[in-house]
Amino acid sequence: MSWKRTSLNVTMANDKYVGGKKIKPFNNVVKEPTKEQINLFSEALTILSDGDAFVKAEVVQHTDVVTD
Repeated sequence: MSWKRTSLNVTMANDKYVGGKKIKPFNNVVKEPTKEQINLFSEALTILSDGDAFVKAEVVQHTDVVTD
């Protein structure tokens, strides 16, 4: 398998969202984001939002599977 790209799915909570939570996808992030990078990113999203609270982040690595 070969790495293609990495995505980050960030779950934010806010009473304005249906069900109180919303998953926000971010594509083409660094190959292996560190916990510190994710924490800084989530802090920035929280500061720039209108009352959102960070819940969790899911790192998704997309790969190409090559078969012979």
